[in-house]
Amino acid sequence: MEPALPLAGRDILVTREEKAAKGMADIIRQYGGVPHIVPLISFKPFHDKKETTYLERLKSYEWIFFTSKNGVSFFFQKLEEQQLSLKGSQTRFAAVGEKTRQEMKLHGIEADFIPSLYTGADFAAEFLREYPDSGPVLLSKGNLARDTIAACFKDRGKHLDEWITYETCFPKDRAKCLSSLLQKREVSAVTFTSPSTVRRFVKIVNDHQLHDAVNGITVACIGPVTEEAALKNGLTVQVVPERYTVEDMMEGLARYFDTLDEE
Repeated sequence: MEPALPLAGRDILVTREEKAAKGMADIIRQYGGVPHIVPLISFKPFHDKKETTYLERLKSYEWIFFTSKNGVSFFFQKLEEQQLSLKGSQTRFAAVGEKTRQEMKLHGIEADFIPSLYTGADFAAEFLREYPDSGPVLLSKGNLARDTIAACFKDRGKHLDEWITYETCFPKDRAKCLSSLLQKREVSAVTFTSPSTVRRFVKIVNDHQLHDAVNGITVACIGPVTEEAALKNGLTVQVVPERYTVEDMMEGLARYFDTLDEE
């Protein structure tokens, strides 16, 4: 008889944006779990008041930074709308993480720099060590993203332009769905892939008085920035992977429950 999969019989809540949630749900199924997709956030293009300036300067940047798949896709969406291309430019590109690099490849560009750790602070520190004399830099980011990289550059006396290419939205119809699911008290774990998902989850819990319903639910966060948001909002975090990817988070969650089953 084959041993049971580590997430067998466990209901796992996926809170990330719907398109990305589907791949995560597949991983949960591979571990034997039952995914419940309740996307608490979505994304749409954002019109930065400095957008025209950044577009005009586009080929003057020595480096363009991407810290997420969304930063890549919305950046190139804007270039396509303006019928602009980076072909023929000497621009180099940096990516935080493998998934961001893969998204870049879909748009025909390769990452010239990827940090060993996938946080903004690590990204900035490693980049500045390797390229202390780098020229003009442009960062494509979301409206809720931290200014960690820009702050690190400023501390070193270097300037970085931050172009907000997309914004995070909070679908109003998700609150009822999440409330109904939590009230059944069948969820074993909730997964968070960004501080935004944490804050939205906690707001719905507070607004609908669901504190008792979430007691005992295991919390998994993709990395330390998301973990920090969870802790600040009163959640106890059981799982944070050493490498900040969905695959590693799910592996960590599977290991966590495997250990519980052995006790």
